[in-house]
Amino acid sequence: MQKSPIRRSNYTPRNKEGLEGIIELQLRVVSDYLHVGSGKYDVEVMKDVSDVKQLVEDYLNGVSKGIPNNVDQYFSRVAFLMVREKDNVVIPGSTIKGMVRSRLELSIPGSCYIVTGPSTSSSAVYKKIFKPDPNRGSDRFDVDKFPQVCPVCDLLGNMGLGSRVSFSDFVMTSGKVDYVKVKDRDYEVATKGSIFTGRVLYKSLKPVELGMLLYGFGFVNSCNSSKVMLLGRFKFSDKRFGRVQFSLKTPMADCNKLVSDFVKQFNPRNINEEW
Repeated sequence: MQKSPIRRSNYTPRNKEGLEGIIELQLRVVSDYLHVGSGKYDVEVMKDVSDVKQLVEDYLNGVSKGIPNNVDQYFSRVAFLMVREKDNVVIPGSTIKGMVRSRLELSIPGSCYIVTGPSTSSSAVYKKIFKPDPNRGSDRFDVDKFPQVCPVCDLLGNMGLGSRVSFSDFVMTSGKVDYVKVKDRDYEVATKGSIFTGRVLYKSLKPVELGMLLYGFGFVNSCNSSKVMLLGRFKFSDKRFGRVQFSLKTPMADCNKLVSDFVKQFNPRNINEEW
């Protein structure tokens, strides 16, 4: 089977001058729930306890002295937990970067595919929404052999090629954490309306590349708010989960023009992620 050709652009040397700055963004949960998992199936201590081990042992052994009337208030359910950094619920920067990258790879004709995973390769809903090209491969960057590189790799990096964009974790700043049962397992979730905030640092970008980055966050028709984007677990299997929208915490005066110029040059597919 013949592989589709990879669209390449002139490689941008890492010491080349260009635009640099910080984009501050907010992520709002617009579905009922959002679960971005830590991989832990565990219980969280919800209140300060001087000796957790002793409290649990006394409770299990039926020792009533010193045990609160409602011991359940001290512990969460046993559940698949969200990611936490210290006391904050967060969406890791690597997860946000993967989402942006995958949207650009799937939208820009001829770009290569770096982000892959078992959920996307087997999901009929994913294939229906994004219509990935099964013949498209991964770019293998070598500055000595290929003075040109896939434009998404040039922006966000590849093996042997550093990224010019850095993504912070997105920290939950308002909203509510709850628990939802899916297939007899409990999942910790951020509920509808919850807000996460984060930052993106960029350097040495051309204006069209900054427009590309904004497009990857879903700013397609307007920079006032993004289109609905899919993120987290169950996004392709349960409509209650995984729908988010981004907004610029600090408005960018030229945002709409940057995106428009990117669209004119690269002619990306505008993918509707609602299903």
